[in-house]
Amino acid sequence: MVLESIVSGIEVRRHPLVMMFLAAILSSLGIWTSYYTFPESASVLSIGFITIGIVPILYTIFILEEAEEASKGGKWHSFISRHFDIVSIYSWFFIGLILSYSIWYVVLPTEVSSVVFAEQNTVIQGIGELRTELTGQLSGSSGVCGENLWCWFDVILQNNLRVLFLAIILSFVYGVGAMFLIAWNASVIGAVIGKDALMLLPEYASLGAFAPIAAYFHGLIKALGLVPHGIFEVLGYFVGAIAGALISIVVTKGHYRKHEIKQLVKDSLGLILLAVIFLLIGALIEAMLIAG
Repeated sequence: MVLESIVSGIEVRRHPLVMMFLAAILSSLGIWTSYYTFPESASVLSIGFITIGIVPILYTIFILEEAEEASKGGKWHSFISRHFDIVSIYSWFFIGLILSYSIWYVVLPTEVSSVVFAEQNTVIQGIGELRTELTGQLSGSSGVCGENLWCWFDVILQNNLRVLFLAIILSFVYGVGAMFLIAWNASVIGAVIGKDALMLLPEYASLGAFAPIAAYFHGLIKALGLVPHGIFEVLGYFVGAIAGALISIVVTKGHYRKHEIKQLVKDSLGLILLAVIFLLIGALIEAMLIAG
């Protein structure tokens, strides 16, 4: 692939920040390519193009990661440091997608953005309706959860664990298949930021040409409200995806040496446990914010 020949997996491991720029390039190409080829499916197809574009680089990175695990092994105390580079790579790519999708949401004409972000808008609306149903804000009732902290915790955790399970399975079956799920979530968050920015635009009308820029940064600031719990949830998905991908690479390469299997299975189980812990913390924080 052309992109992989320009930026290698080795280079990305050395400089994870590169992934943010790759995310901007791939998402922009994905949005416009899908819009002009299959506009009725552009909102989902763009995610497919992003996944296809980044898979070769990620696969190379996981091959290198697995090779290091097999040759060096590692002790439990170095568990986090052995996989920090992969988490960093996923994180920068995720951030790049959020920024790219949010900017396109703001700058695209309404008739284009309504097509490109059709499914994302549907998801955002669905989340709002679910929150209303659980809190009973519009009906005047107490809703299903109301201000019950543990009810919210249970609802949020169940949803997050389902996403984690999908991330692990997709990574195991397709190697880096969870990237589709991760890119999708980034596009939804980007749409939320873009939607907020457009709603805030009238407040900055007096700034003229600079109004969209001011509204966009205000939207980004509002999105910081997602950070307290969002960091833990996203990290949980990343870590789960890495666990599935590592096992997938071992199976694909046909390496069944005892020490390699033992090390990688131990690491994968440790990563899954860490992912669940992250989701528990994230669900508790989010439940406290909603119920409080």
